[in-house]
Amino acid sequence: MSKVADLQKAQQAITHPGDSFFIGPVLLGAIGKALAVPRPAGNPGAIRERAKAYAETAKAYAKASTDLGEVADNRLPNAWTGSVAENATQSIRALANELSVSQKSLEQAATELNTWADNLEGAQSTDAQGVTALENVQKSLAHDAFDMGTAIAAIEPANTAVGTRISAAQRAESSGTHAASMLNQLAARARTERAGQGPIDPLAALVLANEKGPGGGADGDYILTDGQLDRAEQFMSVMNGTDQLAFQKLLSDAKSPEEAAYLWKALAAGHPVADVQQFAALIHPHGDDPRWLSEHLVPALATDPLQEESTTHTILLNYKGTQIVDGYDIYSQRNVGDCVAASTMVASLKLDPVTMLQLTTGNMTDVPGADSPQYFQQRLQQLFIGQYQQGQLADGGTKVYPENGGGIGPKGNTFLANQNLGKATGSTYEYVNLDTDDDRRAAVTRIEKALDEGKPVPFCAFDEASKAAGKDGGYHQMVIVARDGDRLQVYNPWGQSVWVTEDQFIHNSINTGGLTGDAKINRPYGAELPK
Repeated sequence: MSKVADLQKAQQAITHPGDSFFIGPVLLGAIGKALAVPRPAGNPGAIRERAKAYAETAKAYAKASTDLGEVADNRLPNAWTGSVAENATQSIRALANELSVSQKSLEQAATELNTWADNLEGAQSTDAQGVTALENVQKSLAHDAFDMGTAIAAIEPANTAVGTRISAAQRAESSGTHAASMLNQLAARARTERAGQGPIDPLAALVLANEKGPGGGADGDYILTDGQLDRAEQFMSVMNGTDQLAFQKLLSDAKSPEEAAYLWKALAAGHPVADVQQFAALIHPHGDDPRWLSEHLVPALATDPLQEESTTHTILLNYKGTQIVDGYDIYSQRNVGDCVAASTMVASLKLDPVTMLQLTTGNMTDVPGADSPQYFQQRLQQLFIGQYQQGQLADGGTKVYPENGGGIGPKGNTFLANQNLGKATGSTYEYVNLDTDDDRRAAVTRIEKALDEGKPVPFCAFDEASKAAGKDGGYHQMVIVARDGDRLQVYNPWGQSVWVTEDQFIHNSINTGGLTGDAKINRPYGAELPK
């Protein structure tokens, strides 16, 4: 049990000591148990020293990043021209960006550590007050434990004192958990280190890990997720010689680092080299047009640009400035329970540029108008329906859409998660029940880890009030696609995403912010989690 739970158990014994002659001894025993719970552990001073070291290192990284940026812009030798200068500039800028990302990560880590130190110090001080108060009650009661009046009078101050210790323990636990969560997220940004641990040249890994789409911020909007860097390296290391040479030729023929990054992304999504070659042939004519590549391979279906991380408003799914899933016309949710297929597929499309290209262009990249929003919507809807039918079959249904539009159960959920998200991430998903706050709290830890590794997490929820009123409860699947500290970005397949806090997820309040509008679907009850 946790310190909080142990103290709460002792508090229960203090406030309910019975009504016999032995109230005093019982109360003394409960106070003893409350005092036996260890105080908040940790050394705030040592934590602050580590924060100071991180902050000093961040300053050195900032200076190095600025100096390298100046070299890339103004100080390359005049003899370096053409592709040589271009490659050198890309490499130096990538290194400068890597240092800048490291600088910001260290600065944020220092801030988190200092905050944790302050909270821990405050919790220890508060706990000490509670301990002193409990000890005073214990001493007072010990003089005459069998006096009923003295015992009853001791209950309230003992309860207050142990309540003080509970508050301190809660503060220490929550701040420690939050600090660990944030530091794990920052550690997951060590992109270049992960990319450079396989057969790829370290300098090439540096450029690859830092490649972004148009408008990408200093530390966001990377073409490759952290997990995809790992996956591509793993695939390269086990390829036969023929496939490895074929893939390396695709990379060497790429017109830009962006084109090469998308080839890596296709490989990481689980496509064999032969399929990547076909994909390369389709995008190569546009390989030196980063905006075209971004628009057709990772359009705004991601819904989580860096600048939106702190937003509180709904983010709509769009392609080429057109809202793609506008109510029921495309999503077909009115009569078809295909939320499982729709949410899983949109999450997987963010990871799979080969499938995305087929949706945006029909693989007709040289046909004018083939990439229109209208055609995209039609292809997307057909994809939803096809996946929906597969999920129904996997769930054991003998009749599938259009004969049966009643939805998909846990088996179908897991099948689609593994078929799409599992293929793109290399993970096996499992359905986990979320029956209690403790279940959801435990799941959040796994959700954070998955998101830090670039793995979306589908989950199911329902409307508690509707269910309590004897209605169907509006059972619905959505998917968590990103996190920002203790905030989760939830994509609703009605065509929008909203940021919710982990606390809202744990305590059945996910509709805060209008995630499901008037449907008021608020209670998560199951999730597909990577094992």
